[in-house]
Amino acid sequence: MRQFTEYLLLVSLIKKKFPMKYFTSFILILFFSIVRFATAEKPDHEIVIGTRHGQLRFSPEVFAVKPDTQVKLILDNSDEMIHNLVLAKGSSKEIERLSNLALKLGEKGMEMGFVPEDPSIIAAIGLVQPGKKASVHLVAPLKIGDYPFVCTFPGHSLTMRGVMKVVDDPSSVNLAEIKIASIGTTPKNGVLEVGDEARVVRVHISGVDSGRSIAVGLPGGFNYLFDADKLMVRMGWTGSFLNVSRDRRSRGGGPCSILGTKFEVGSSEFPLRVGNANKLPIVRFNGYSRLGNPEFKYEIDGVKVSQTTTGSMNGRGLTYGFKVMNATTDLYFLIKPEGMRISTTAGEWEPVSGYVRIPASESSNFFISVEQI
Repeated sequence: MRQFTEYLLLVSLIKKKFPMKYFTSFILILFFSIVRFATAEKPDHEIVIGTRHGQLRFSPEVFAVKPDTQVKLILDNSDEMIHNLVLAKGSSKEIERLSNLALKLGEKGMEMGFVPEDPSIIAAIGLVQPGKKASVHLVAPLKIGDYPFVCTFPGHSLTMRGVMKVVDDPSSVNLAEIKIASIGTTPKNGVLEVGDEARVVRVHISGVDSGRSIAVGLPGGFNYLFDADKLMVRMGWTGSFLNVSRDRRSRGGGPCSILGTKFEVGSSEFPLRVGNANKLPIVRFNGYSRLGNPEFKYEIDGVKVSQTTTGSMNGRGLTYGFKVMNATTDLYFLIKPEGMRISTTAGEWEPVSGYVRIPASESSNFFISVEQI
């Protein structure tokens, strides 16, 4: 409306200064300009991509548009975690490459929204806080085909993926054909499976010297065991989740066993230290959230920490996410470097010392990826 009022004022001024024959031509040009302006503001497709609370999944995971049309893409983040959205040309391998590039941004990651600069990216929405929305306008590619999108926030790209289908007739695409299997909570033949939501089970795992083990199964086949006594991840594995048959037969007294392929997690002792890498801290467990991918909360030498864990890109490692409140000294994350690849979004990996040193100024929110080579 404001732009239209400005046009009327311009018309009245020009009418006073120019002859009628020029004025008529000007009115025609102005008319078509207004029409073009009005239609440019309204996209051909407006797509809202939501997030499944605590599941590290987009919703919907597929949408269809016509070639060479105006698209407004909205990311509506109803989750409790930060997310972004990167739309690119290429296959799933391209998505994996972009996700690795995002992780390598290191301390610049948060500033850049974990969106790397790369020619394969068609459009991107930077970091969107929980409960917020953001959007981007783009022109759909001319070429018919599938164009993947992903959340490149560290640890999210394994399951937060989707596809933009460019087709001549979007109504012909059966979006309902992409379904996520729902697995019941009752184990079959003693085997617990993971469906579209994370599973959190308090168990006694065979060979683990802890009475407070918490097994977490993530969508996509990544699993880990958190020890509430030692406040650390004790093991990780890919594939199926748990065999609880001995526990059920013994009415809660028998040990369970992991299924799938085990991989190293980088440390055999509590890895996070405050102020001094060589000093074992005084720790206290403050519980964990059971909704979606769990967030474990604890204190180390009085500093409050929240930790999440997700799978790494190569399928043989984990990405640890940390939120630290009011640290006044540097933090250290100890890792056994043999046969491991380490990436961090804050501080530096010091292989000779065997730790990632995180300055206090960068410790409020950071991620460390540990992968078995």
